[in-house]
Amino acid sequence: MKLVGKIFLLLLVSLNLYSASATLSSKVIEQGQRVVLILSANGEDIKFPEINNIAGFEVLSTGLSQSIEYINGKVNKKLEKHYEFMPTKSVDIPSFKIKIDGKEVTTNPLHVEVKKASLKSSKFLLEMRVNKNRVKQFEAVKLEFIFKRDIAEDVRDLRFLPPSFDNFWVKEGKKEKPYQENNFIVHKMIYFIYPQKSGDFELNPARVDVGKATQRRDIFGLLRRQLDWKSIFSNPVKLSVEPLSGTKLYGHFDIEASVDKNQIKANEAVNFVLKIKGDGNFDDLDGFDLKIDGASIYKDKPTVKTTPLKDKVIGEFIQKFSITSNKNFTIPSLKLTYYDATKDKLVTKKTEPIEIKVDASGVEDVIQIAPVQKEVLKEVKVVDWRYVVLAFLTGFILATLLFYVYLKKRKITLPKFKNDKDYLKELLKYRGKSKDIDNQIKLLEENLYAGKKHKIDKSVLKEYL
Repeated sequence: MKLVGKIFLLLLVSLNLYSASATLSSKVIEQGQRVVLILSANGEDIKFPEINNIAGFEVLSTGLSQSIEYINGKVNKKLEKHYEFMPTKSVDIPSFKIKIDGKEVTTNPLHVEVKKASLKSSKFLLEMRVNKNRVKQFEAVKLEFIFKRDIAEDVRDLRFLPPSFDNFWVKEGKKEKPYQENNFIVHKMIYFIYPQKSGDFELNPARVDVGKATQRRDIFGLLRRQLDWKSIFSNPVKLSVEPLSGTKLYGHFDIEASVDKNQIKANEAVNFVLKIKGDGNFDDLDGFDLKIDGASIYKDKPTVKTTPLKDKVIGEFIQKFSITSNKNFTIPSLKLTYYDATKDKLVTKKTEPIEIKVDASGVEDVIQIAPVQKEVLKEVKVVDWRYVVLAFLTGFILATLLFYVYLKKRKITLPKFKNDKDYLKELLKYRGKSKDIDNQIKLLEENLYAGKKHKIDKSVLKEYL
């Protein structure tokens, strides 16, 4: 009997030396809580599997611990690997294979029961609200997240994860300070979302990760302070979005236009500013284009500033233009169409046209000479064409020689210009007479009135002259 007992003890020790198991930190949890899968193994060379998700749920963190035991004079190494994950529903956890000293050992399957959190007994609550569930396309929807936590809980960290906002523009609302309500601390987060498409949508639940201070013993038995994380989920929210036709602007807008001067010289620019103010989906505003015959127009990229208020978002759209011309012109009226919810209809607002006077006294006009009608002679005379051809050739040769001598003796020099404006003023006298000069005028105007830094070649005017 003693021999049988020794053999049984030896087998038991042998099984303990090369064993593997799987356990859970908790078999029953509330929705939002995390659970840890613990894989344990005894042996010299232990290789745990790479696990990225468990039953379809992402592994949030991993950890490794080791302990050494002496059994019958032999060293027994025990390793534990921890896989933390957060199932949102009850799941079956499959078996895993662990390599121990070159042999594969299979763990036992497990089950996690996930229960819905009790609203009455819960220490944490998260609710998602909208101001209305039926809206129009591009309409601002106020979205509130109300998170409550028990004042007695030692909360050290909070991490808010909003739902995904596919097919919505999103603006963060006005921040509010936490306040106390009965035995809870209340945190409120406000967003404004703008549906870009029509149809029925469901916003997935938002999530708040709560880090509570706890004390746990490490592998040496020492108490260590750490954060114990728990996730709180909100309710989902459904939205029905009606299509909006005729415009993609929803709200209330005012449009105005202004210039820095109504009279300019031919080599000057007028600065035109377009402003739109109000409340609505300013991010859907496109830039405007201007078309004025005979004028050079340079436009800036529009700037949009928005400010969240308690129940809406106000904004300001600004676009600037620089306009030059050598003749009088009119800045045309610009219009803006939007849907006004208070009037339940489309509204169009326009700017007034603005007339600009241009003083072109310093610019030489191109004189168009009308062809002179030759007088028809009633008496027909016979002409000896030999003399006509001889006279033409003699005159052409003499003119060519004189022009050649003139060019040799005359060296064209340009006057010194004080600045680029003076040079532009001189070039404007020859606008339309040469493509190179017209290009130089364009480059100079962009340097002077659009902030560009083109290199100016003053030899172009000299070559033309």
